[in-house]
This record gives sequence, C-alpha cells and structure tokens, in this order.
Amino acid sequence: MLSSCTSKEPLPSKQYNFSLHIKVPFVPARSDLCGSTSIEMVASYWQSRTSYVPHLSRDELDGRTLIPAKGGTLQVELVATARANGLLVYPLDPTFDALFSELAKQHPVIVLLNRGYSWYPLWHYAPVTGYDEENQSILMHFSDRPNETMPVATFMSLWERSAHWGVVLLPPGHLPVGTSLNMFLRAAYDLEKTGMINEAIVAYQSALLHWPEEIDVFFALANAYYHTHQLNDAEQIYRKLLSFDSEHSMALNNLANLLCRTNRSKEALRLLGKAVTDDKEMQSIIKATREEIRDGCTPLSKI
Repeated sequence: MLSSCTSKEPLPSKQYNFSLHIKVPFVPARSDLCGSTSIEMVASYWQSRTSYVPHLSRDELDGRTLIPAKGGTLQVELVATARANGLLVYPLDPTFDALFSELAKQHPVIVLLNRGYSWYPLWHYAPVTGYDEENQSILMHFSDRPNETMPVATFMSLWERSAHWGVVLLPPGHLPVGTSLNMFLRAAYDLEKTGMINEAIVAYQSALLHWPEEIDVFFALANAYYHTHQLNDAEQIYRKLLSFDSEHSMALNNLANLLCRTNRSKEALRLLGKAVTDDKEMQSIIKATREEIRDGCTPLSKI
C-alpha cells in the first residue's frame, strides 16, 4: 500500500467517556511525504519527553521513505525508516480499543487511511493525537492543520480500507500497552538488526523490569552485550540466566566462548561439558566451540 500526501469495522467495545490530547509537535504536510512527516512528528514528541534523540535529519527521513516512481511510501519503508531513526516499532492490533489504549498512555499512533476508493485509493499516513469525547471525534495531524477532528464513524470507514493498519513508535526503554514477550523481542531484535544495538540494549534492560525472570530477555541482552564487547556485563547476564536454567545449552555455549576469549579456557571447557542437547544443530555449534577452545580462542579486551 502507498501513501499519497478485511475484516469488520473494529468498533469500540465500550463507551469512552473522557477526552485526551497528546501534545505531538506538528509538521506541515509536504507533497507525497506524509510517511516522513508522521515519523518526524512522533520522533519530535518523544524527543520532547524523554532522553531519546532522533538519528535522522528531515532530509534523511524524506530520502528513506519516498519512492518517487510510486509517489508515496510503502509501509515497509516507513517501518524501516522509523527503526533507522532509533525507534522501536510495534504493530497495532487492528481495533479501536487497541488504538485508544495506546492513546490513553500518551502514545501517539501512526495509522494508514484511504481517503479515496477501493478502485482509486488515496493512501495517507497520519499520527493520531487524541480523542474528543464530546464530539465523538478522533484528533489527528491529518493535513495542513494540527489536531484536526474526524468523526469516529468516518475514521473507522477510512481506516478499514487499509485493514486497520497502524504502528506505535516508541523510544528504547518504553513498552506499548499490553505487549507480549514475543512482540517485544521481535521489535527489539529488529531494531538491533538495523545496527541500533545500544538502543536495543536499553530496550532489553527495560524489559527485564517488566519480565524479571524471562530467559529469552536475559539471553538477548547477554548476546547484545557480548557483540558490543561489554564482556563483564555479558558474563554477568549469562550467569544470571543460568541461575534460572542451568541447562540452557546456547547460554552455556556462549558463556564458554566468552570465557575462552578472556583467557579462561579450562573453565570454558568445564562449562561446555554441561551443555547437553538432542538438537543436532546445537550439537554442531557446541562441537565447533569446543574445537575452537582447544585450538585457542582469539582474545577480546573487556570494556
């Protein structure tokens, strides 16, 4: 789907009897660049409220999102650009209740609306900034004025045409409403894969406050520390993980690798001896690690 700057309609399951307004900075619309301006507005909002600092300039946002031949922005480009700007990207559940839950937590949501028809679509991204209970209207930075109002029924109709597509962009250290562990890990790992590994570390650290005994979060954080040569922190987190699950073969393997690279080969081999698994691929990894330890690992300096 492209911007130009199916399921049943997800009507609210309850009556919302209060208004809310998120103070998202407004950026005037520029032709074919509603994807870029939507990211810029949400990024500016988080910059004003947290320690988050955008990674991309306006020109860089424009260059990454706009597809000149198409006159717009694909959803995949918007998502990739938001990550390159240092933000975690969470898909929004396609319901009004999910949208309102995020807004109630002061999380602006970028939605995709079709202002045209099925046979002549006019796709448009816009950050939703609030809800007017008295007028039963959605507030959005929709075109050339901030916080424009749109009746809920009209919004639902336009939103349904995009299969109720929306994303929540959050700085590292913040979680969306009701997120699952798997959703978080995917969002954080996708951020890490773009090269934002320090931001991913902050995300993993914050997740441990939410899921203090989740093995997968410990493992992701330990690996991120290891990849950035923060070896003391990596070792600490691997050992914490193993205190919960002493037979975690991949953690045992990775910690053994770390020990070898910090001149503790004997301890590494003893630890690797505890890594017992029926998984053929994991067995191959452990075998390769054991051979590397016996041949002598390349040292890594601690940070």
